[in-house]
Amino acid sequence: MKKLITLVLVVMFSLSLAACAKPGKSEPIKVKCPACGYEFEAH
Repeated sequence: MKKLITLVLVVMFSLSLAACAKPGKSEPIKVKCPACGYEFEAH
């Protein structure tokens, strides 16, 4: 039973990391300053 729980946790952890990964290059994220309205690219 302990092995099953460990396996489930490892699978859930790897899926959560895969969801955050970016496949390939995408456009840079643009951020807009709420105070002044200036738009710039975040790194």
